[in-house]
Amino acid sequence: MHGRFSPAWALCVLLVIGSAVACGGNAETFTKISAGGRHTCGLREDGTALCWGHDKYGQASVPAGETFVAISSGWSHSCGLREDGTATCWGNNSYGESSPPEGETLATIHSGVYHTCGLRDDGTAICWGHPNAGWRDIPENEMLAAISPGGLHTCGLYGDGTATCWNTSAELNRAPLGVTLTAITTGSYHTCGLRDDGRALCWGSDQDGQASQPEGDNFVAISAGSEHTCALRDDGTAICWGIDSWGQASPPSAVTFTAISSGGSHTCGLREDGSALCWGSDYEGQSKTPTR
Repeated sequence: MHGRFSPAWALCVLLVIGSAVACGGNAETFTKISAGGRHTCGLREDGTALCWGHDKYGQASVPAGETFVAISSGWSHSCGLREDGTATCWGNNSYGESSPPEGETLATIHSGVYHTCGLRDDGTAICWGHPNAGWRDIPENEMLAAISPGGLHTCGLYGDGTATCWNTSAELNRAPLGVTLTAITTGSYHTCGLRDDGRALCWGSDQDGQASQPEGDNFVAISAGSEHTCALRDDGTAICWGIDSWGQASPPSAVTFTAISSGGSHTCGLREDGSALCWGSDYEGQSKTPTR
């Protein structure tokens, strides 16, 4: 775990429900959780960040001495937003995804696969990274209520709840017409949102069922991973759909969460006490939540 914690005294057990890994001892607690490609980052109450899992590009190596109000894990990079609105990123920078523009202050930050986006206080968007991820097509003065960078596409919500996406792929751009959403989230090749009544709506690639939302369920949160999607019901229970080759779409059935984040082939949730619980692939240690 790249020096983040010592497992020598941490008692880890495999839950009999699902494939989530729970670690005993003094569990770290977080206010926010973000699952990336093969790593995970959490934000503590004091604003310090902690990441674990794959660190080949330094994506799990949080800059020393930094505190944040928001954090977001991409495929192989991570970004944090400081209290003054300035952003910093660490990890892979092959396409400039870890190089936020200087002099910009943001209200939100969101890491995609190869690019990163944020919204300024006035709702205008700014993105950096892979030039073919659609963000260059966002009108300069477009004001958005939300933005979400995916694989090679970017989607946003206007203030009236209508969705729009940018990319050369017609499939990825097929934002629903005549529908208003309260949230939007992008995976590698699909996008999902929540309607006003809590029902999920997904579009884009559905090769593994990641865009086939369940019927009859209402949700309070939704998160699109690479090829799977997870959501939280109003009672805090989780449900996922899409590829499940590593158990990433098989959440523990007897656990409730306050937040959920879908990554590459794993998913993480925050429990009411702030402790994190992850399920799915743990090949790089991305699902072994840390202890103090």
